[in-house]
Amino acid sequence: MGIDLTVGPGKASHNLRFGELLERLRWKAGMTRADAAAKLGLSSEYLRLIEVGKRTPALGQMPNFMDAYGANAAVERVLPGGDQPDLIVIDPLNGEPVLVEFISRIREARRIALGAPPDEAEGQEDPDPPKRRAHSRPSASRAVELGVVVSLLSKPTTARSARSARRLRKNSAIPVEQAVSERLLRSGGF
Repeated sequence: MGIDLTVGPGKASHNLRFGELLERLRWKAGMTRADAAAKLGLSSEYLRLIEVGKRTPALGQMPNFMDAYGANAAVERVLPGGDQPDLIVIDPLNGEPVLVEFISRIREARRIALGAPPDEAEGQEDPDPPKRRAHSRPSASRAVELGVVVSLLSKPTTARSARSARRLRKNSAIPVEQAVSERLLRSGGF
């Protein structure tokens, strides 16, 4: 099963589609932008920028977004067949699972430091790139430096994110696994 959206720097069209998905989830929850922003600890303007695709929230913020919106979602869940998208969320518009991959300069630096090819080498280049890039890809030595710093500052999991993930699974109306399994069956992915 392939990734539906790859969001992050240089992914303008996917960022827009992801922002629209988050906006639909907010609407379904019956929340105004101001209410949602307050619950998420963001400004209303920053949330607006996310919803119009000008900013992309970090993967680490997704449990908070999904919990605030009461969304049927799973963060970093392993699927049948071994795929592990960063986020699986059920689109309230059509009930279909949307698989989302998050990219960031720090995450990309880590990939390079570990010897993995850049994301663009995997055919995930944005068909609608921005007119100019604010930053270029870090050099291999800089990527190693960034990866080391990030690994020193980050924890692999936190109790809070684990609690959010359990709450998301418990509160899901239609299990994410069921929606993904149905999609795999329809596409012949098993």
